[in-house]
Amino acid sequence: MRWSWIREALGTGTLLHFMVSNLRQFRRGMVLAVLRCVVIAPIPWMFKEMIDAHIPDGNLRGVFQLSGLFLVMLVLHYLFAVAGAKAIAEKMANLILQLRADIFDKLNELNFAFLDKQRSGRLLSKYAFDTQKVEMTMMQTMNQFLPNLLYSACITGLLVWMNWRLTIVLLLMIPLFAFMRTVFRDKIRERNERSRLSQEKLSGAASEVITALRLIRSFGQEDHVIRHVGSYSETYAQSRFDLTIINSIFGTFTYVSTQFLALVTVAGGAILVIQGQMTLGTLTAFMAGLPIIMMPIHLFVGMAEQYFSGQASYRSIQELLGSTYVEDWSGTQILPDQEGRVEFRDVTFAYDGDRPAVKNLSLTVAPGEHLALVGPSGAGKSTVTYLLLGLYQAQSGQILIDGVDQNELDMKDFRRHTAVVPQDSLILSGTIADNIRFARPDATDEEVREAARLANADEFIDEMTEGYETLVGERGVMLSGGQRQRISIARAILRNPRILILDEATSSLDTTSERLVQEALNRLATKRTVITIAHRLSTIRDANRIVVLRHGEVVEQGTYRELVAAGGAFSDLLRAQHDGVLPG
Repeated sequence: MRWSWIREALGTGTLLHFMVSNLRQFRRGMVLAVLRCVVIAPIPWMFKEMIDAHIPDGNLRGVFQLSGLFLVMLVLHYLFAVAGAKAIAEKMANLILQLRADIFDKLNELNFAFLDKQRSGRLLSKYAFDTQKVEMTMMQTMNQFLPNLLYSACITGLLVWMNWRLTIVLLLMIPLFAFMRTVFRDKIRERNERSRLSQEKLSGAASEVITALRLIRSFGQEDHVIRHVGSYSETYAQSRFDLTIINSIFGTFTYVSTQFLALVTVAGGAILVIQGQMTLGTLTAFMAGLPIIMMPIHLFVGMAEQYFSGQASYRSIQELLGSTYVEDWSGTQILPDQEGRVEFRDVTFAYDGDRPAVKNLSLTVAPGEHLALVGPSGAGKSTVTYLLLGLYQAQSGQILIDGVDQNELDMKDFRRHTAVVPQDSLILSGTIADNIRFARPDATDEEVREAARLANADEFIDEMTEGYETLVGERGVMLSGGQRQRISIARAILRNPRILILDEATSSLDTTSERLVQEALNRLATKRTVITIAHRLSTIRDANRIVVLRHGEVVEQGTYRELVAAGGAFSDLLRAQHDGVLPG
């Protein structure tokens, strides 16, 4: 049990194992590190020769020769150190870039049942901050700790050759530092993990606040939010304080132990000199070599905090990369010519085993049909589209696309033939052209402009100074709601989908913007299968069929006129909307 930490440190999934498994990538840097150590290893011996041989004989030429050689060694050491650091940094950048790519790929694989429970700040922390800590730990280990450990080994061998008795005395003190590491290891690791978790929570809270600044100011809740984020900040500050204290104690203990070792070296060496068993030059060599031997131990003080911090971050990354909550229901079949026929057969789905959001749903949408889904909040309208896109997997029943079970389809390929125009259009930072072209990166400028024209977006774009190269700001803050929505429609037009999903695309717009957006939507819907989630019931008068949902079940369906004439659930929704009451 005493050495279980060694097995744990070297085990698969640890940062140390990750470093060892990637050492081959750092061959050039490590070779330069060896050369860096070799060129200055003789320095303690040079001190010995200068004091024992040249100074007593008054040999100034010998002193100058050794001094010149000493300077050459320092220059070579510097050149090898810089070249080695550069070689390691280049490979490290590629390794961390790949690690971040792995994280991003994993995020794209994870299903939304898992992602819905995660705070964006925590995921951001894994992608940006945890990878940065891993990089810093590996850089310090490979660029400082390992070269100095090698240098220390070289000097130790030299000192053994000079005087093995005093060297053994020094080496016998090493178990003291091993004991010190054992005492502090678990405490440092536990406090590093606590600090990492509190930083994740703080990042999540801060990220949430930053994205909601307009809402916060609108409601005058600045003081409340400051207290809310402040509580996370205080927890993080306390965790950092606790970590600083334990590392301070660890560092002080190391310093005292090092000074004690220096005292033993001087006292033991002095005795040997007095007894004639060692020269003064050899003692000077030992005093010059002692800091070099102790350097890895000094570095270990900082490395203890750095390593366990990096290990906590690496473990956090591996937990994400090892997550089994992947979107694994996608098949391999590709539909070369999609017609756009959609069929739900007795489909049931619930979020986290709660009350079903969709219950025993059977519904068919013919190719080219415009189907509207209506119902009160929580009726399951959006869930139906999520299931169609394969963002969630139904617990029972079947979803068929052109007669093929969704589970047999390559969902990535299927989604390339669909487009979604959401209620709150997601606009990415960049230019207007970038946002439209997001649907099809290989689109030409002419195709982008034509899509904007069909979306009634070309007029306001041309009025802007930079036109299509206008920067829209983060989340499109430089654009109005109607402008963002028309860019979203242009994006869908450029996609040229067989299946189009309109998720309450005009519910938050003013009258003028709604008219322009509705005209664009009517163009977009031509000759496509369209599924509209409607809040403003007046926008679906021309739908081929309207399906009324309640508690995830179909309670009524028909054309607009048929449902109005029936005087059922749809009429109740119309009446409630006319009276200014939000249904549900």
